[in-house]
Amino acid sequence: MPEARRSRRGLLSRRPTVVLGTLVAALAVFACSAATWISATVQTTLQPVTVDVAGSDAAPAVTALGLVAAAGALTTAISGRVLRTVVAVVVLLAGAGALAASVAVLADPAGAARTVVGEATGMINAGGDFAVTVWPWLAAAAAALVALCGAWTLVAGRSWTTGRRYERSGAEESAGAAGGRGGEIDSWDALTEGRDPTA
Repeated sequence: MPEARRSRRGLLSRRPTVVLGTLVAALAVFACSAATWISATVQTTLQPVTVDVAGSDAAPAVTALGLVAAAGALTTAISGRVLRTVVAVVVLLAGAGALAASVAVLADPAGAARTVVGEATGMINAGGDFAVTVWPWLAAAAAALVALCGAWTLVAGRSWTTGRRYERSGAEESAGAAGGRGGEIDSWDALTEGRDPTA
């Protein structure tokens, strides 16, 4: 049982798992912002008009922050320790910001829909019925997950190693440089003595 728990913990702290989880949550925030968040029925001088307000119009920040979090998730897959920590904080803040923007729409749907309704009806501050759909709730939940994924990256990222398979160590670089300089000197000496250095 302890071994199974340890292996499960190891799986949850692996880089691909964390990156994929963060990316899915961020894309969920972005996808939710494309749906209709508010269905407004406004009484005009002629007849009632129904206006559907998308999340990208009701809360533009949610769309932008979802993209920021998605880019951050991809960045953590290839970044070193210091940059990864910075990006994880950015992802956490992006999730918190998207959550706050979603909650603001839920708290005041009329205010969030005012601009779109005004453009559609030509009436400013028109009264009516503003029905909130399920999408801002889902966006808020996804944004909370993004914030949690940012914190998750901060904790799990401490155990990630930076790949150096194709990097030469400092000693190897010094030896190579010294060998290169030595080879150049020998070639010049050979040319001075009239010998072919390539022989």
